[in-house]
This record gives sequence, C-alpha cells and structure tokens, in this order.
Amino acid sequence: MRKGFDISSWQEDYNGNPYFNIERMEQAKAEGNEFVIIKLGEAYNVDEYFEEHMTAVLEAGLEVGVYYFSHAYTEATAVQEAEWVINTLNAYGYTDWHLQAGIWYDYEEHTQLRAYINAGALTSQDMTNCMSRFVNRLWQAGFNNVGIYSGYSLLWDETYAYSQMPSVPVWCAQYGATECDYPDVKIWQYSDSGYVAGAEVDVNYMY
Repeated sequence: MRKGFDISSWQEDYNGNPYFNIERMEQAKAEGNEFVIIKLGEAYNVDEYFEEHMTAVLEAGLEVGVYYFSHAYTEATAVQEAEWVINTLNAYGYTDWHLQAGIWYDYEEHTQLRAYINAGALTSQDMTNCMSRFVNRLWQAGFNNVGIYSGYSLLWDETYAYSQMPSVPVWCAQYGATECDYPDVKIWQYSDSGYVAGAEVDVNYMY
C-alpha cells in the first residue's frame, strides 16, 4: 500500500500561484508520498495549473497520473471527452511511461448528474456505458493504464461497473471508513481533508 494525493487548480497559494511547486512536491515526497494524480481538465479545457503541476511532480521524482472530470451523459459525449484527452496527452507528449499512476475518468456525483438521474434521463446502464466507451477509446489509442474514479455509493449502487467492467481499475472515494468497501479497488481516496506539505488535499492509498 502506497500513499499519495491528488490536486488541481484549487490548490494555490496566497499570490494566486500553484501551491505545489517543486519545493513543496519534494516536501510531499519527504513526507512519504509516492504518487500524485493531477487534474488534466474539464469541459474540454486544460486545468489552469496542469503544466506547472506536471513539471513539479516529475522534477520531484514522484509517480504521476492524471484525471479528467466528466460531464458526459451520453455515450457520444463520453467518446468526445476521450478524444479530447487523447489529443491533449499526445500534444504534451505524455504516454503510459510517464503516467505510471494512471489515467482516470472522473465520473462522479455532481448536481447536474444527479438531476439527470432523478429525472430518469440517465440510467445505471447509461452511466456504465459512458465509462466503458471512454476507457475503450483510450485503450484503442494505445493508453493501457486507464481507470474510473467515482464515489463508492454512485459506483457500487448506481452503476454496473463492477459486473460489466471487471478488468478496469477503480479509484474509489469513500470517507470515514477503516477500509474501502469496493472490491479489488486500485486506489482508495480515504479523505478529502488530509494535509500534504501544509495544504489540505484529497489523500489516497494505492494497492
């Protein structure tokens, strides 16, 4: 079990710069963290601090992964998001070799997603299909270390990810538990209020 954390442009200092510069990434490593998962983007836009975060993580010698925050409610949109991720990673020159901590499709609970579910416009099968289409498109493009991120209740209770996508790695958020209840989880995000190098962040264990 290895310790790590995930970050995005939410983590910035008082001057409006990325909080996790090279020095703080080195501090994070000294604190026992071995990997960092960085937000790549959302809504077809690269995260504001993606480049700075990637540089700092790689300079510090930590394993790095990336995630994309999804707004897909149809399979077609999931494929469009996959194409954007593929094109963006290719443009930066990042491959599986660089992204040892994985490429993650962040398909999590948020207001609009819940509204679609409550209205009956988004079923468990629809959500599973969106996740599957994204992962498969990344695989087709030559990215092999691809998985799904979501909260435990949505992933386990409201999708068929476990039964229909058994070979796809899962990064699961479940707080306040002594262990993650999702079977064979790859990464467990066990808290959204951990501290790394003096900053409050989401903290994770990788198995």
